[in-house]
Amino acid sequence: MTENIKIRNLIYNDYVIVNRGYQTLHSEHVEGRPDIYKEMKDIFLEEEYSKMLTDPDYIMIGAEEDGRLTGFLIAKRKITPVNPMLHRNRTFFVDALFVEQDCRRKGTAKRLYEYLVAKAEEEECARIDLKVWGFNKGALAFYQSMGFQIQSYNMEKKLI
Repeated sequence: MTENIKIRNLIYNDYVIVNRGYQTLHSEHVEGRPDIYKEMKDIFLEEEYSKMLTDPDYIMIGAEEDGRLTGFLIAKRKITPVNPMLHRNRTFFVDALFVEQDCRRKGTAKRLYEYLVAKAEEEECARIDLKVWGFNKGALAFYQSMGFQIQSYNMEKKLI
């Protein structure tokens, strides 16, 4: 099933699909945490997307199947800030992983993730980091199945 999925770098012409994916992800956050996130029309501006494509700190890859972009992963290269208490590490931080609804559970996200892992190993990264909201059970299950472990807990006590 995954043999038809080609992983490639995102290009400028992918903007409309990537923007729609970000809009979908944002809507899920609005639904899951309406006390934090609010509805917005333009989540990901074309100018911002264009700058990211040429920024060497970003890894922007897409999954293509039969000429159609069916998913994407955007991550950022990071280096631990200078701090005497911390080891200096090179890491990737996943900003977004999105797969079109009709293409889910076909290995697309796994292929995107495996590509990122290979890139991280090639660049001698210590790890790949990301943030997942507690309401996003599907993402939690996926990342755990890919070997991710809880690094820390962000906790809150709602007052209003």
